[in-house]
Amino acid sequence: MTRSSLEPVLSEAAPALLGYFVRRVAVAEDAADLVNETMIAAWRSEKSAPGDPHAARLWLFGVARNILLHHDRSQRRRDALVRRLALAITEAKVSDHDTALDVRDAVAALPDDLGELIRLVHWDGFSLNDAAEHLNIPASTIRGRHARAKQLLRERLQPVEALAPGIRLPEAR
Repeated sequence: MTRSSLEPVLSEAAPALLGYFVRRVAVAEDAADLVNETMIAAWRSEKSAPGDPHAARLWLFGVARNILLHHDRSQRRRDALVRRLALAITEAKVSDHDTALDVRDAVAALPDDLGELIRLVHWDGFSLNDAAEHLNIPASTIRGRHARAKQLLRERLQPVEALAPGIRLPEAR
């Protein structure tokens, strides 16, 4: 099917495709996006579209069905992830949460440059060299700043450490 012969099929089928999706998705607003995805997929594979308008319409609804199946799989994965995250948050111990808040507050109380260095290295997994490059600071300077930041954190977290003895700052990579 040529581009010019696919256009009337798409134009004619668009309202029916919208209805098809509206009746099958949980969030009606997703239907318009799915029609758009179907149209894009149809244009990309227009060479495999039948030349007969009726057969082309059926083919287009087959494309729509595949788009819907992909959407449903994605939605199930997203919902499962939300459930797992909610369960993990629910199962977290209150004391661990309080300790995490204390650490977050201690990092926030650091001077901005030292707080960002701690976040990059210990939260985001940057090496000291990568953090130095990211912050545009010489590697030799970053090591001293990292040591200073850890010392300030130790001082601020000593009362917390007395309540939760297992807290310690990991070594940088």
